[in-house]
Amino acid sequence: MKFDCDDSAYEFYKDYAHQIGFSVRKQFIKRGNMGQVIRRTFCCSKEGERGVDKRQEHVHFHRPISRVGCLAQMTCQLQKDGMLEVVSFHEQHNHEFAPSPMKHMLRSKRKIAPAQKAIANDAEKSGISIKQTIDLLSMQVGGHENLGFLDYDYKNHVHRERRKALKKGDARAVMEYFHNMQLEDPSYFYSVQVDDDGLILNIFWADARSIVDYGHFGDVLCFDTTYRTTQYDRPFAPFIGFNHHKQTVIFGASLLYDETIESFNWLFKTFLSAMSGKQPKTIHTDQSAAMAKAIAEVFVESNHRLCVWHIYQNATKKLSHVFHSSKQFATDLGHCMYDYEDEDEWLVAWNNMLEKYNLTKNKCLCGIFDLKEKWAMVYGRHMFTADMKTTQRSESMNNVLKKYLKSKYNLLPFLEHYSRVLADWRRQELQVDFKMRQTTPVL
Repeated sequence: MKFDCDDSAYEFYKDYAHQIGFSVRKQFIKRGNMGQVIRRTFCCSKEGERGVDKRQEHVHFHRPISRVGCLAQMTCQLQKDGMLEVVSFHEQHNHEFAPSPMKHMLRSKRKIAPAQKAIANDAEKSGISIKQTIDLLSMQVGGHENLGFLDYDYKNHVHRERRKALKKGDARAVMEYFHNMQLEDPSYFYSVQVDDDGLILNIFWADARSIVDYGHFGDVLCFDTTYRTTQYDRPFAPFIGFNHHKQTVIFGASLLYDETIESFNWLFKTFLSAMSGKQPKTIHTDQSAAMAKAIAEVFVESNHRLCVWHIYQNATKKLSHVFHSSKQFATDLGHCMYDYEDEDEWLVAWNNMLEKYNLTKNKCLCGIFDLKEKWAMVYGRHMFTADMKTTQRSESMNNVLKKYLKSKYNLLPFLEHYSRVLADWRRQELQVDFKMRQTTPVL
């Protein structure tokens, strides 16, 4: 037989080997002065013998022996007509062949097709797990044996693509990602704070849609740092509000290095810079001394409110003995937090509750009372809060993020998957907008 190039000869020998039931590899090549292939030998994958292990004798694991000195091979040589002709062929093997149910596992015939790679890359961007993608591909071709590759071949491909994306290092990869986003959307805003060594400290980003949403719905802001993600265990802190359908909207997001006053100061100033200096009327957060101080310094025109739900939950933990001893205490505490309209009446009710349950000198309740202007509803009646009392918008956002984002992600995959979260939430808003235009509410 003759072949126009060594690749054609290799593909032929692989097909032949697959039908018989063995795997092949390239063994020898000789090139001419112009780089052309003069002689090429392909052999059985079991050719040769394993070399002597130079490690210590007592190793924990010995890889099974695969080479048994098989002499089967095919050699091609360049002829005057420019074709490679088979000049040597040894057919005999000294080992058994793979039976038909196992032939798809032979290494030389395993290959992920370009179309399968495209599906794999799309699945990775969409957050579909490796196992689910393999199952989908196998259904398309009628079973795992028809895929053309094994599960770990696919996993190696996915991990290889991930390494390619991050071969420049997290910092450069993230900067390139933001740069590309800004090329697609000139209004895309991002800011990265780095230290003297060029390592990323804090990141903030917001696309054009988020900035427009803040212009419409940014009077009330919810900020929370309780969700930690990425392999660096960084606090993820989104700026959240809600729209005219009372759906959650995201005005921007940040990944912080730590929860210090300096980090919060940088973040809040960057946020205001992105939003043209517009300050929210009210901002809801959980209890954090560093956060409270930064808000007082940066959001000077805003009312700072603490999450009532978190206040109540902290009280249930620290006053569990009171909750267990009296069922009425939970009701009385709830009334003090939500129900009173007049400040004097609230003060009387609070003092009565302390005396009733002998909690006048309780440190937990005294600490809560010192912050009463930030959480008691009676002190927030004059503030515009859009009926938001807690940071549970952020809590629900965290639950959504857990479906998309995994703690093992590096920064770049995290940013890519976060954009999917935004797209899904905005698609829900579009659906409600459509329903609003197609129907009329019952008044």
